[in-house]
Amino acid sequence: MFSLFKKDYRHYLAKGEKYLQQGRYVDAKFSFHKALETVDKSSGEGKSNEAWLLTKLSGINNSLAAMNLKEAEYAVNCGNHGKADEHLQIVMELAEDVTLREKAEKLTANLVSRNDIHNLSNNNNACSSCKGSHVQTSESMESSFHADSHLSMEEKFDLLTSTLPAPLPERYASLGKEFACCYLSINDGEDDKAQPILEQLLQHTEDDILYYELALIKFRQNDFINCEQYLKRAIAINSQNPLCYLALVQLKIESGSFADAIPLLEHMIMSNLLSGQAQIILGDVYAMLGEDVKASEIFSVALSLPGISREAAERLVPLLLKQDRVPEAEYIKKQFLKKCC
Repeated sequence: MFSLFKKDYRHYLAKGEKYLQQGRYVDAKFSFHKALETVDKSSGEGKSNEAWLLTKLSGINNSLAAMNLKEAEYAVNCGNHGKADEHLQIVMELAEDVTLREKAEKLTANLVSRNDIHNLSNNNNACSSCKGSHVQTSESMESSFHADSHLSMEEKFDLLTSTLPAPLPERYASLGKEFACCYLSINDGEDDKAQPILEQLLQHTEDDILYYELALIKFRQNDFINCEQYLKRAIAINSQNPLCYLALVQLKIESGSFADAIPLLEHMIMSNLLSGQAQIILGDVYAMLGEDVKASEIFSVALSLPGISREAAERLVPLLLKQDRVPEAEYIKKQFLKKCC
């Protein structure tokens, strides 16, 4: 609809302040930039407003740089040096704070000095950030087994469970040798062999992990009713096991009950249970429901969260383009996806 009212800098200023309160730093930066473009710089008041906006943008740049520094540290801990280097370059582009720049320079120097940095070239010429970085995939895990076929049962079990969020690796190990054998059978696709062992173990002790693993078997058997019952039982025993919520969300999505997945994901975010993954999936669910504006808002918030900003940007850009929000889409693409192949 044609508007008779021209948007002045105060319109964009109000939007920027609103986005800042919501923690949507990228959206705030875009709005403050628009305010800077439209402010009248010819008067004394206008020059004062310009200086104030530049200070605001400087603070936002430092906030975004600090978040990228956290993502770089996270990537280093995950062994993803390529992604760490990308985030460190963004820090150096954005940071005006001396301390942030010094930390980024130090981390960059540490990366360069590592002897194993040459392994980054063995990535099939693909941008490392286009691949999953949160957990090791079953495909890569299987490759590890083929490369290390001499591993003992205990070593294979430790390798498999090491990718689980803390403190689950220790909890899985505490369930004993019989469960470890059962877990390896599941990994080998022998659900028929693992199921009776899990059911027998549950007769002696009720444990959320046992119910969770049994629920996954039921899911693969398309027995969604028992799958849901076991997952809910697992959550009742231990409300802090994030995998149970994640599996229940997947079950709701697979069965087409998208709306039922929303409160589960919101609970995961509020309770800090794999909150990053939950944030991305929540945006996906709203997109599946056709609520593009809501999905865009969720992905916009996720841009400021360590470890998931690129995933959020990859989903947000096409949604913004779909809504004819081309300048915002281009801005986010430049900030987060410019190095993606």
